[in-house]
Amino acid sequence: EEMGFGDAVLQGLASDRGLMVPTHIPQFPKGAPEMWRGLSFQDLAFEVMKHFIPDSEIAEKDLKDIIDRSYSKFRSPQITPVTKLDESLSILELYHGPTFAFKDVALQFLGNLF
Repeated sequence: EEMGFGDAVLQGLASDRGLMVPTHIPQFPKGAPEMWRGLSFQDLAFEVMKHFIPDSEIAEKDLKDIIDRSYSKFRSPQITPVTKLDESLSILELYHGPTFAFKDVALQFLGNLF
């Protein structure tokens, strides 16, 4: 069943108790990876999320504000820094949020929607 972003957030899980997926996968601008390279975590999150959240549900300036507030309490300015362990192995650090848990990356945003 189709529903908007806000309804999907409030419902949480699909009616079959599985995960929801968008009915339409948006096209990103041509050359997006190159254009977005070097953006901060917050700016990259905004560039991606604005294609999934209609302006009619959350205005772009409000979305940007929600994202900025969501990641302002992380202990690393990169939010999720990548640490190179050796020439062939790097790790993505997901523990710099307020509760030191990977879930902070998603749930800080979700909490600021309300």
